[in-house]
Amino acid sequence: MNTLNEIDSAHTLCFSGHRPKRLPGKGELNAPETKKLTAILRQELVAAVERGKTTIVHGCMCGFDILASEQVIALKEQYPHIQLISIAPYKTDFFKREKCWTPEWIQRAQKVFQQHDMGVKVAEQYCSGIYYKRNRLLLAYSSELICYWDGGKGGTGYTVHRVFEQGKPIFNIADCFQ
Repeated sequence: MNTLNEIDSAHTLCFSGHRPKRLPGKGELNAPETKKLTAILRQELVAAVERGKTTIVHGCMCGFDILASEQVIALKEQYPHIQLISIAPYKTDFFKREKCWTPEWIQRAQKVFQQHDMGVKVAEQYCSGIYYKRNRLLLAYSSELICYWDGGKGGTGYTVHRVFEQGKPIFNIADCFQ
């Protein structure tokens, strides 16, 4: 696969979720809540692959996107045919714009980017509305959503509402923490 236009959306799912501070365990790898989150995520990914999802797209942000992408990469041993596509909102100073990009999250993201099957960017540099544009692009190429949404405002809420309006399946891992 060389371009997004080659994606078969019927066999593709996307991720959306919060930055580390809004995740269970604050995204800390050894926190029990993060371990529960990743276990549920892995279980749902396996189920999706077994339903025929072969391409997974994510929005390249610290927190849920990177956690989920790490699980996809780990599952490639068992399912070598799955592909991970990174869709970054922009290129220039990507890691510098948001406070969530700690050295640990940058390192984890770089490992994901080194192992993904394809990476694209929506724009060269930040501009108003770029995250929403990226989220719409994720949805245009996928037929279902795995997310962590706590019900609050922001990009994940926007994405969940759009998926709901489109009638696509949504698996919200936050529901498992209620």
